[in-house]
Amino acid sequence: MKPKLLLTLAAIYGGLGGIGQLLIPTQNYYLDANISTLSINLLRSTTSLLIGLAVVYWLARNAEASKARDAIFIGSSVGFGINTIFVVLAAFSPGVMAGAIWAVVVINLVFAIAFFVV
Repeated sequence: MKPKLLLTLAAIYGGLGGIGQLLIPTQNYYLDANISTLSINLLRSTTSLLIGLAVVYWLARNAEASKARDAIFIGSSVGFGINTIFVVLAAFSPGVMAGAIWAVVVINLVFAIAFFVV
C-alpha cells in the first residue's frame, strides 16, 4: 500500500470515528447507554487525541520520505497494535455487540500491519 493512501485512510477512519464518539459517545459499539457522565467525558478526552492524530495523518499524507514520516508509521503501528489488543479484551465483556466490535478489531489490525509494512 502506498504511504499516501494509508495516511489518507487512517485520517478518514480516525476523524470520522473521533467525531462520532465526541457527538454520540453512548452509541458506539461497546458502551452501555447508562454509563456515567465521568466516563463519557473521559472517552471524549481520549477521543480528542484521536482527532488530533487524524489531523497529523492528513497533513503528513503528502510528505516526502523522512525520519519524521517513519516515526509516524512506527508510532501508528504500535498504537493500532495496542488498541487492537484492548478491543479484543473488550470483545469478551458482557453486553458487547460482538459483530461490530470484531469488525473494529479487524480494521485496527489491518492498520497496525499496514503501518508496520509501509
